[in-house]
Amino acid sequence: MGTRSVMTVARPASIRGFPVPRNRSDNLTPLLALMAVGLFAACGGPSAEEDARVCANVECSAGRCVAENSAPVCRCGAWEQAAGLTCAIVGYRQSDDHGDTPETATALAPSVDFQEGIIHPPFRAKADRDVFAMPTAAGHGYRIIVRSGTLASVDVRLVETSGREVRTWSLQTNEGTRVEFVSTEEAPRFITVAAPEGSGASGTYAYRLEDLGRDSHGDTLATATPLALMNTPFPLALEFQDDADVFTFRTEPNQGFRFSCESQSVSVHLMDAEGTPVNGVTRDASRVSAGQLRPDANTWFVRVYSSFDATLATQCQLDDLGQDDHANALQGATPLTVGSPMAVRLHGPNDADVFSFFATAGHIYDLRFLPAVYERRFKLTDADGETLAETQWNRIVHEAAATGTYYVHLLPNPSWGSDIEMRVDDLGMDDHGDTPQTATLADVGETVTGLIHKVPDLDAISVPLDANVFYRLSCTRDCTLTTRTSGAPLYMLKAEDGLWHVHTLTSGLVTFIVSARSTPYTFTFRLDPTSTDDHGDDAGHATPQAVPMSTAGVFELGSDVDVLSFELEAGRSYVVSGSRTTLRILDPHGAQAPLAYEAGTENQTFTAQSSGTYVAELKSQQPYLTRATAWSFPLREQ
Repeated sequence: MGTRSVMTVARPASIRGFPVPRNRSDNLTPLLALMAVGLFAACGGPSAEEDARVCANVECSAGRCVAENSAPVCRCGAWEQAAGLTCAIVGYRQSDDHGDTPETATALAPSVDFQEGIIHPPFRAKADRDVFAMPTAAGHGYRIIVRSGTLASVDVRLVETSGREVRTWSLQTNEGTRVEFVSTEEAPRFITVAAPEGSGASGTYAYRLEDLGRDSHGDTLATATPLALMNTPFPLALEFQDDADVFTFRTEPNQGFRFSCESQSVSVHLMDAEGTPVNGVTRDASRVSAGQLRPDANTWFVRVYSSFDATLATQCQLDDLGQDDHANALQGATPLTVGSPMAVRLHGPNDADVFSFFATAGHIYDLRFLPAVYERRFKLTDADGETLAETQWNRIVHEAAATGTYYVHLLPNPSWGSDIEMRVDDLGMDDHGDTPQTATLADVGETVTGLIHKVPDLDAISVPLDANVFYRLSCTRDCTLTTRTSGAPLYMLKAEDGLWHVHTLTSGLVTFIVSARSTPYTFTFRLDPTSTDDHGDDAGHATPQAVPMSTAGVFELGSDVDVLSFELEAGRSYVVSGSRTTLRILDPHGAQAPLAYEAGTENQTFTAQSSGTYVAELKSQQPYLTRATAWSFPLREQ
């Protein structure tokens, strides 16, 4: 019985309700089949276990592998035969140099030299991978470097015993792919090396394991380094990529603390005595800090690690912030003396402090925390806890609607742990009226300060202005201004933030009204004269001139109009020109004389239709002129 025979099993007499005709030969088929099986077994045919053993390392092109004379042979079944397939041995599984699972992993020890490994071709559509078990020395860090050989690209991963991948950074260096980690008996680590997934590639690679030495501090709660609240810095080094240092300390009831480290590259994880994460970590431009205020005694743990899985050296410290000194609610609020500062410190990122003060109806109160920082949240409430104002910008200015006790709530802030100052100042009643009728009267050259304490608040300031004078108005910080006059036109041109040129064509009282869209808003207001007009602005104030003339002047602003008057005779023609001016000639009746351009020159000519006093009206060619500009005007008989 050296070869396999193919058995055909007879069909059943009926198939679920469909009768099948029967004859005598059909009765013999099952019996012959049973005899064939008995004879096959009696002749020593191979078992399924024998097939599995002999064919374990054989791959067939099609069909299945069976053992014949203790040798593997690929045999086609009916389907393969019908499909015309060839069933032959196409490959043998090569002897693997390293196991494929954590259970069969190769134990790896640190070495100076690189060792070679092989990733074999896929066998039966399953890719090869090599698994290495890392040493489990407590508190030691390790670095494995894997570089390509004939295998052009390698996939290196760090996994746990379960096979779950451990998050870590794989760095590409000149030596190869580098992975750093910590492996202990409680958390053994394994390195897997394979060809990129789906590539089917095979080839050689080289690897080396380095011992980075014992960590300076424990990595777990059980091995945490004890600390005392000493308020002094100590050095901390994260010696390898996967390194983390854990510290522990204890606080008394209502005792605040701050554990902090320099550098934006450090992360801190705060935990309670059970190892439960606590949300108490804040970060500023240069430090990361962790803290929490609890009414009972507590044991704390902090885990320090690199934000970018890189080695680093920094300084950390554990500060004792002392006992919480202010209540967190209306009941027990600390009374404030208006006009006197109060020392304040938030003892943790979850701490809040409440203060109270007495206010008089109609008075404006200025509430501040100093020094001012980017974000400091606090609010003002009445005795019922109703919020009257809230901000994150260090200051509230509020007008008391009723006489009574008010409360200031300093809310949890990123600037916790710092010594700050809180004060309330009574500014009295509103400093300026809101309308021209209630405006503060000021003189030219007088400095006026003001405070817009709420958005509806307006501060009105009235100043007497002269039509022959040009003014410069400064109002800082870059005020929002509107004006009111008795009806005369007012010219205002903004030169820059907080600075305007001002000119009125009629003398009188002008009211400037300051407003703000964001409060509190403080400002400083001042109006100063800059120059006096050199020529009148209309025919009634014209500067008399004799013909012929060559008159010069200055446009102080784009609104400036300079008017000259002179006597002309009817029937005579005259030549005029005006540099940097827009020119009009008006006859004795106020009608505009037509001007004709003289060919080849910039001159203009006109003929006097009647004798009498004429005027020349000169304006700047630039209506938004912001600085004095000289002009000239010649007139002669043609």
